[in-house]
Amino acid sequence: MSRGLLAVIDLGSFTLIGVGMGFVVLWAIDRSRVHTLCYAGMIAFGFAANVALSLNAGVALTSSVHGILLPIGFVLLAEGLLRRSGQRLGRVAAISVVVVLAALVWYFAYVTPLLVGRIITQNLGIAVLLMWTAARLRASARPRLTDRVTLSATALLSAALLANVVLAVLSELPRDLTSDADIDAIAGSLAVVGITVVSAVVLPTAVVALLAVSAVDLVEDLRFERDCDQLTGLLNRRGFTERAGTVLRDATSCALILADLDFFKEVNDGLGHAGGDVALESFAEVLRTAPDIGQVTARVGGEEFAVLAPDVGAAEAVAFAESIRARLAAMIVSYNGASASLTASFGVATARTPFSLPDLMDAADSALYDAKANGRDCTAVREHR
Repeated sequence: MSRGLLAVIDLGSFTLIGVGMGFVVLWAIDRSRVHTLCYAGMIAFGFAANVALSLNAGVALTSSVHGILLPIGFVLLAEGLLRRSGQRLGRVAAISVVVVLAALVWYFAYVTPLLVGRIITQNLGIAVLLMWTAARLRASARPRLTDRVTLSATALLSAALLANVVLAVLSELPRDLTSDADIDAIAGSLAVVGITVVSAVVLPTAVVALLAVSAVDLVEDLRFERDCDQLTGLLNRRGFTERAGTVLRDATSCALILADLDFFKEVNDGLGHAGGDVALESFAEVLRTAPDIGQVTARVGGEEFAVLAPDVGAAEAVAFAESIRARLAAMIVSYNGASASLTASFGVATARTPFSLPDLMDAADSALYDAKANGRDCTAVREHR
């Protein structure tokens, strides 16, 4: 391969080193993001593989070293992609891919020296690995932009590697690089142009996309931790206030339901504080699995929960609250050999625009007080304004 093309490839590799440092920084911020370390490892091994080709050593030796380092890098990439989606490549599969590809490259370097054999082996083997990874990602993908970008980057890279296989077949390549004339002969070949484009354009583009996805993932998770209640997984008061403000901007009317577990101190005394947490989690699950009326659900206090339903009237809101109340009353919460029944009181406030969330909260709180005064385990309604 000519020194000029190697320089272009090395430039792409040096560019990726900076991106790799970005992955390391994201891992340092949150050590649970091991997949970002896998991405950084892929860049490190890819860089080392390209450096190996530049060494002043025999073609067979440099090709064999490259044939070991490059598959390791892409196995780390596949592992990182799968880890991000909660999956794993597996040690046996990872070792098998590296050993098979390295052995084939060694064969085409020492036993039957064949340049096109080495090119096809590496590009086809890595493309198959990435296509398999993309299929796994597609099966587990959620309807999020970051998941679509990750899948697209993986598919783009695998398609480019497959294109290199086709270009290698169509190119007139010498049997091997045994002289300077052979190196000059392949400089303008389709195969080398394809390899250069993948190394200097496609791979950096895909990796930068993965860096952007990793940064967005971190921001979203930090926002989730800020706005969500760690015990129940529902929104906390801050998250509820922010989400409710967004929802109410487009609503012409709304209903707010406040729910408070009855005699929760007695539940805590009977089950212990850990058992009380189980009771709160159980009620949160009832709310989470309630019929969908476009609601925003949150734990806004110790044992107090809120449900905001835009464009919902009083009758529908009361029916919703009563269905929750009946499901909860039929439950028995058990913990550490003790058990307790749960009931809750519900306050419903409805309003038409214009209205403010604090005023609506006050009206729902007043309705909740009415429900408590009426003997608990019931629903009371107040119309705001």
